[in-house]
Amino acid sequence: MITYRLAVSDDADALVSLLAEIMLHHGVTPPAVERLRATVDTVLASRDHHFLVADEAGSIVGMCALVFSYSTWSAARVCELQDLVVTQTERGRRVGRGLVSAADKMAQEHGCSRLFLSAESWNLDAHRFYRSLDLAEKTYLYFERDLRSSTAPHSGADASP
Repeated sequence: MITYRLAVSDDADALVSLLAEIMLHHGVTPPAVERLRATVDTVLASRDHHFLVADEAGSIVGMCALVFSYSTWSAARVCELQDLVVTQTERGRRVGRGLVSAADKMAQEHGCSRLFLSAESWNLDAHRFYRSLDLAEKTYLYFERDLRSSTAPHSGADASP
């Protein structure tokens, strides 16, 4: 039987392993294990960022991250679901559905007006999965800047007086 619960510090190694698994699945090289572990430890100590895990007899078979914040657009608390992953050997057993359901319940318990997530445009399996859960599809463009790069940001405007 699978239980869904908040992660604790004893789950950190399993969380690091699952995060590395999803990154590799997405073609991203995971950061050094020490850096990823430090990030996991920071999240575990956070008040507004949590890991929700799927635990089967003491073995973590899936996880997702929940980030609680306030939305000015909603004028309410919201929850972003991040990094949903079920280990390869457990896919197809409804573990992901259980994680999303538990995340939804937790968001409601935290007084959130919305639960939302993002999926890469190429990840059609994820799109089908989220649609099957009756999540409303929103179309938007996502922009970001890698702040670790050595290039200075471009303002696009003349900064001279």
